[in-house]
Amino acid sequence: MSVKIGVPRGMYFYKYYPFTKAFLTELGAEVVPSPQTNKEILDMGSRYCIDDACLPVKVYHGHAHYLKDKVDHMLLPRLTSVVPREYICPKFGGLPEMVKYSVADLPHIIDVEIDLYKSKSNLIKSLYEAGKMFTKNPYRIKRAADKAVREHNLYQTSLLKGNLSGKYIDGDDIISNNSGPLIGIAAHPYLIYDSFINMKLLEKLSNRGFKFFLPEMLEKKVIEGKCEAFEKRMFWSSSKDLVGSSLYMIDNDKIDGVLMLTAFGCGIDSLSIDLIKRLEKKAYGKPFMVITLDEHTGDANFNTRLEAFLDLVDRRNKI
Repeated sequence: MSVKIGVPRGMYFYKYYPFTKAFLTELGAEVVPSPQTNKEILDMGSRYCIDDACLPVKVYHGHAHYLKDKVDHMLLPRLTSVVPREYICPKFGGLPEMVKYSVADLPHIIDVEIDLYKSKSNLIKSLYEAGKMFTKNPYRIKRAADKAVREHNLYQTSLLKGNLSGKYIDGDDIISNNSGPLIGIAAHPYLIYDSFINMKLLEKLSNRGFKFFLPEMLEKKVIEGKCEAFEKRMFWSSSKDLVGSSLYMIDNDKIDGVLMLTAFGCGIDSLSIDLIKRLEKKAYGKPFMVITLDEHTGDANFNTRLEAFLDLVDRRNKI
């Protein structure tokens, strides 16, 4: 009987789940992801998480709570740095402790640290540390790691081609209308691909006849190039991705408007968005709107702002 490993569907899930699943499955584990976010999961996360945490962290707590009685172990890696000389976000690094001390009766936690700040070799060390739970054979662990890297590369290629995360992970897809204006959506993956907390944004855009362009459809070198305009190297990886993709969308004449999603309580985003707004007002003139998401699930206010933005895009295209 295989060991069940729970993977909460939140935070880094939409970037690294194919890698995680391939690695653990190759080592003989059964990977159990939590389901799509729903009101019950969000309510549980809000109940057990500290009050001043951002929305994605609360959602993550809810997914951990959902899985706790359904698996033998739970994977809560400590993501300190995923790019050399950059950190990802303090809350990513603190997630294991936050969940451990907030959600009771958890199964055994696999909390290996991923810290590539000084060297990428730390990833190899961390994978071997996690792999030793399943086998003492280093060659088997290396084979699993190689398969995970291949799967991750296939996933990234799929996103670059314009496919959505859900199509690759769950087989779900949104039929995109190819006739309307193109909207750039600048946001982190855990906001773009969680249709519950973003009020089914991608589906609403498609139903209205709008196309959408996402940060994952950009090669990293393009994002890096946009950020080279700043005097200093950006400290946070998540901020760099948001700023670089936003500037590309604003500067691209084929994109008719830019919609930014941010989570209430995100300190890094507040600084990044302020910088983007300054640059947008200074050099560009296309429709641009920021929508802040929180744990309130009523979508009336969200729909009103979205409709206003889309109407602005439509009017601008008719001029």
